[in-house]
Amino acid sequence: MNSSGKLLFLLATVFITACSEKHLISNKEYFGDVEKAFSGKELLAENRSEALFDVFKKDLSTQQREALKFMFAFMPLNDLADYDGEFFLDNINIALSSKNSSPWRKRIPEDIFLHYVLPVRVNNENLDSFRIKYYDEIFERIRNMNLMESALEINHWCHEKVTYQLSDIRTSAPLSTILSARGRCGEESTFTVAALRTAGIPARQVYTPRWAHSDDNHAWVEFWVDGKWYYMGACEPEPVPDRGWFTEPARRAMLVHTKSFGTYLGNENAINRYKNFTEVNNLSKYAVTKKIFVKVLDRMGNPVKDAMVEYMLYNYAEFFPLSVVPANEKGISSFETGLGDLLIWARKENDFNYKKISVNETDTLILTLDKNGESNYSLDIDLSVPVANAPFDGPSAELLLKNSERINKENNIRQKYIDSWMDQDDVKTFAIQIKEDTTPIKEIIAESMGNYLEIKSFLLSTTDSLRPLAISLLKVLTDKDLRDTKAFILSDHLKNSIGFEKQYNVKDTGIFFNYVLNPRIANEMLVGYRSYFVQNLPADLYGNATKDPYMIVRYLNDNIRIVDGENYYKTPLTPKGVNELKVSDTWSRAICFVAICRTMGIPARLEPGSNVPQYFFDSVWNDVYFADQEKPMKKRGYLKLISKGTDPVPEYYIHFTLAKLENGRYNTLEYDYNKRINDFSNELMLTPGKYMLVTGNRINDSKILSSLFFFDLSENQHKTLDIKLRKDTSSQ
Repeated sequence: MNSSGKLLFLLATVFITACSEKHLISNKEYFGDVEKAFSGKELLAENRSEALFDVFKKDLSTQQREALKFMFAFMPLNDLADYDGEFFLDNINIALSSKNSSPWRKRIPEDIFLHYVLPVRVNNENLDSFRIKYYDEIFERIRNMNLMESALEINHWCHEKVTYQLSDIRTSAPLSTILSARGRCGEESTFTVAALRTAGIPARQVYTPRWAHSDDNHAWVEFWVDGKWYYMGACEPEPVPDRGWFTEPARRAMLVHTKSFGTYLGNENAINRYKNFTEVNNLSKYAVTKKIFVKVLDRMGNPVKDAMVEYMLYNYAEFFPLSVVPANEKGISSFETGLGDLLIWARKENDFNYKKISVNETDTLILTLDKNGESNYSLDIDLSVPVANAPFDGPSAELLLKNSERINKENNIRQKYIDSWMDQDDVKTFAIQIKEDTTPIKEIIAESMGNYLEIKSFLLSTTDSLRPLAISLLKVLTDKDLRDTKAFILSDHLKNSIGFEKQYNVKDTGIFFNYVLNPRIANEMLVGYRSYFVQNLPADLYGNATKDPYMIVRYLNDNIRIVDGENYYKTPLTPKGVNELKVSDTWSRAICFVAICRTMGIPARLEPGSNVPQYFFDSVWNDVYFADQEKPMKKRGYLKLISKGTDPVPEYYIHFTLAKLENGRYNTLEYDYNKRINDFSNELMLTPGKYMLVTGNRINDSKILSSLFFFDLSENQHKTLDIKLRKDTSSQ
């Protein structure tokens, strides 16, 4: 059956099943809450009303209508901006078909289906039509299997398609992950959850945001069978549930959690309940835990309601907030965590306080918010992480052998697909065909992996005169962009950049390639935004902003409303989505500004370190601040980083980080991961203010020697910091 026939069949199944007008959401009170939330989203997304909500004009069944309302009611802002109602209806039809036709349909409670089968989004990935494409293949694979067998078998299917490879922070869509046959753990788990939900099996991505024992994190999958959640490594099949290479590390974790889409009615351990999702703490399934309490007081000894209490774990040379739990009316915040050490940071407005605790020795910590900055003060902090426990007994040797044999076969299946990509001889022939140097074409095609057909199509569709520019565009893309960007998107960016390169001399071509031609700005989904802006921006803006780039800032001030809390997955809206929806979060607006500048041939970027949007004008980078942002003074202080004879040579995010005090917390400055101290050759130009240097030395997987150094940087001051790592003297 072709895809069109399949979809018709699915729709027929949905409509036939729904003839009785059976409700998807039987709890009337809960559905009332959904209706109210849906009305709020209609108002929020009124500028895309036709694209999003005209789908309700169709002859929908009761279940379809309620499913759509549930999805829209709790949808993050980026989904409202970048997808349409028809897309969600097509995916909902798959979910309803699996609900009404799977052998286990009567065993899955309504709330479990709503929160862990129906949603298309798993975490912060780009969305696609994976469910529609692979519905038949997945159901054929698990024919005549029970629920547990089906879940384990689907993981084998996933392993045939995808294996692990480290990549950047943008999470590719499931179809793109299959296309390249690999992904990092966040992509593998997103893909596996999507596959399980396609079969009507409740599933969710769970993750430890940071390990306690190493500078890393991990994500995996939990699936629901007959009232209980089990876990497995995504694309890492085991013969039994609740096993994976990460089982032992997870027993030393300080947090394992998940986001439950929508207002969650379940009785699991909720860290925070928000209007669009609930943050669920899963740690007790994996590790020994303890609930700790923090009481926050003001200088007069009164409880501080709504003080933000951050439970911070040392990782990547910073103290990372595992969770932020507001204090209640009694000034009390609580958090269930593992038996390691944490830095507790409490703040409200500009006042704060902090203290390191050992969870195993702490029941209640009292913090008085009597600080608003530290100056020339250092604090050494010794940290311990939860100890390793005796390993669990594993599956039998017979089961492990059979599983290993299956894994080898699955590796061969995946490798056969990889072998179908262009080989070096084919690439050489292609390069000769388009009259281009073989070396860069080989590198580009190799990095594109399974997306080579799109890259090849893009190059073939480009005229001979423009092909060098097309190759330059491909060379500035990230590896992941080469692996999942469509030819028509690349063509959009190429065709709308023609001519701008003539404004630059040979010495300045880097400015053009990186900050005009390059479509990648941050971690947003790439779309063909240039032709859209050419056609939809006001003529006076497009005609005059090259002389006064701040016109773009004023345009965004006047037309875009900022609602940060609605974009709770923190996946950026595309620049096109921002302009269509007229509602954005702060981060996506900054990306949109850069995109509009580049469309007009104005070099623009997000400044490394601060991520402040900038445009290049009159030979200097100019910072951009919007009407709702406080523009910092133009004054600058200068910081020189050195290290005298330190072994190992300190590296950023490995041994040290810098942070600036803003609203009662120190926010880490974003410099390149692994950047060695020697590579900070120039002074850092920083806004005057209060800063914190964090250093850390992991002695082993159980002990960390960290230091905090608080310092001021004043206007025109030239300050030098000697980065020193503490040494372990316990054995001396």
